[in-house]
Amino acid sequence: MKKICSLLVLCATVVFASCSKDDPVTDPVPEGIVVTTYEALLDALQTGGTSTDAPTLITLGGNITVPAGGDYDTPPINGSGHFKIDGGGHTITWESTANNHHLLGNTSPDADAVYIELTNINLDRQDMNAAVGVYNGKITLGKDVALSGQDGNMILANGEKAALELGDGCELSYAAGSSPCCASAWFGAILVLNGGKTAAGAYIGLDCNFYPAVSHPLISVPKALTGDVHLLLKMTGATPVAQGIDGYQLMQADCDHLKVNPESTVSLYMGQRDKYDGNFELHLDPAASYQIKLRPKNFTPPTSGNIDVTNMTDVVAQITIRAALEAGHTDLKLTGELSKIGIGGQWGTFANNTQITTCDLTEVTGWGTTPTLPELAFKDCTKLQEVTLPDGVQVIGEYAFIRCAALTTVNLSQVTRIDESAFRGCTSLKTLTLDNVAAIGLDAFYGCTGLETLKIPKCTRFGNYIVTGCKALTRIEAIAAGDFVHISDGSSIERTAVFHNRTAHSGDNVFNPAKCDLVLNADKQEGGGAVPTVSNSNGWTNAQYSGNPMKWKSITFGQ
Repeated sequence: MKKICSLLVLCATVVFASCSKDDPVTDPVPEGIVVTTYEALLDALQTGGTSTDAPTLITLGGNITVPAGGDYDTPPINGSGHFKIDGGGHTITWESTANNHHLLGNTSPDADAVYIELTNINLDRQDMNAAVGVYNGKITLGKDVALSGQDGNMILANGEKAALELGDGCELSYAAGSSPCCASAWFGAILVLNGGKTAAGAYIGLDCNFYPAVSHPLISVPKALTGDVHLLLKMTGATPVAQGIDGYQLMQADCDHLKVNPESTVSLYMGQRDKYDGNFELHLDPAASYQIKLRPKNFTPPTSGNIDVTNMTDVVAQITIRAALEAGHTDLKLTGELSKIGIGGQWGTFANNTQITTCDLTEVTGWGTTPTLPELAFKDCTKLQEVTLPDGVQVIGEYAFIRCAALTTVNLSQVTRIDESAFRGCTSLKTLTLDNVAAIGLDAFYGCTGLETLKIPKCTRFGNYIVTGCKALTRIEAIAAGDFVHISDGSSIERTAVFHNRTAHSGDNVFNPAKCDLVLNADKQEGGGAVPTVSNSNGWTNAQYSGNPMKWKSITFGQ
C-alpha cells in the first residue's frame, strides 16, 4: 500500500496537478526502488545493474535534500554498475552548499565504473560544482532534466575514462547564475550526442587545457543531430572536436548544429588562448574521415605539399601543414622560418603524425647559432621514409627520429653531434655514414634492428648503449685517432658500456660483437698509446666496470 501511494504522489508531481479518478495518467513512474530520503538514495546506489539494458531503477517518491558535509575525494557512491534515476518531476537540493561535498558518482579514474541515467528530474545545487560527476563511467541525461545553480559543471565527466551523453529526448535546460555552463566534459572525457540537445543558454563545457588536448575527438555522434547543442570551449590543442561513430558519417548539418559560445577561448598550438569570436570556426573536414575540427577563421586549405610559411602566422603555418597531410599530400617541401613550422617538442607539428612520408627542409631557415634539428622533431612518424636537411645542420636533437620505423634516408654529412636516442627504434635504417660526427649520445641507435653498418670515422665521445638491440650490425668503423672518451662523464670508454646491450635485451634481440667486424685506428693496436687498446687479437674494451674484454668477430686497423 505504501508503494502505491508513493506512485500516486509521483504521478501527481509529473503532471503538476492533483489527479482525480477521471484524469488520465500518461507518464506513469516505472517500477523500481522508490526512495524519499537521501540515505535511501545512497543505499539504492551501492550496487547497480550489469548493463545499460538492465540497470537498477531508482525512482524518487518526493523531493530530497542532500545534507551538508561529505568528502569530495570519497563521494557516497563507491560501488559500480548501471543505474537509472527517474525523478518523477521531483527535485534534489543540496543544502549548506559552502560545506557540501556530497555528489552522485566517483572522483577517481581508478574507481569502479559508475553509469547513471537521469530522467524527469530537477537538480538544484547553488555555489558548488558537480551534483553528478564521474571520472570512470558515464552520465546519461534523458528527458526532462533541469539544472539550477550559481556555478557551472553541475554535471561533470572528467578524464579519458569518463563520458557524458545527451540521450534521446534530452533538451537540457539551465537556470544560471554566474556561469553559462551547466555540464562539462573535461580533460579527455567524451561528450556523446545521441539525439539530445540543449536549450538556449545551456552550454556544455569542453575543457581540454593541456596539449595535445586528447588522442580522440571530444564529441562522438552516433546519429544525425536534430537540434542545437551549445558549447563553451576552453581548449589548448588541435584535437578534432567531433566524429561520427558506429558507422555514422558526420554531415555539414551536424556541424551547423554545434553552436560555440563566442566567449570561448582556444589555443591550437600552446600559445596564449584567443577568444573564439572572430578568430576561429568549426568546419567539417572530408579529408579527415569527416571530422569536425577547429581552424582559424577564413582558413584556406593547401592544394599541395609545397608550403611556404613566410607570410603565415605560426598557428596558420602549423594548421596548413597538418591540413596538407590529412588531404593526402604526404610528400612535403617547406619554405620559411623553422619556428613557424613548429618542429620539435613533445607535441610539435610532426610528432606522432602517421601520414608524412618525406620532408624536404632545405629551404627552411632559422636553425639557431648551432644549427640543430630540434628534439622530438619527427617523434613516432611511423611512415616517414626520408628527410632532407639543409647542409648546415650540425646537431640531431634528442629523440628527433625515435620510432620512425620506416626511415631509410637522412642526409647527415655535416652533422657533428647526435644526441640521446635520436634514432632509437628506426628499424629500417641499414647503413649510417656519419663522416663528421664527433659525439654520439646515450642510446643513439637503440633498437635499430636493421642496421648493418655504422661508420663513425671522427667520433671520440660516446654515450652508453649506443647500439643496444642492433642485432643485424656486422661492421663498425670507428677510426678516430687517439683516446675514446665517454660523452657523459669523461671516463674512459673501456669502463663504460658503449657497445653493450641493456639488460632487457637477450637472445636474438641483441647486438653481438662476436658477429661484428670492428675497424679501429692503428694507434689502438695492442701496445699502442691510445686508451683503450686492443688487448689481444679480437678483444677490446672491458665489460661494464669489470670483466673480460669484449670479443669481436675481427678487429682490423685503418689509418
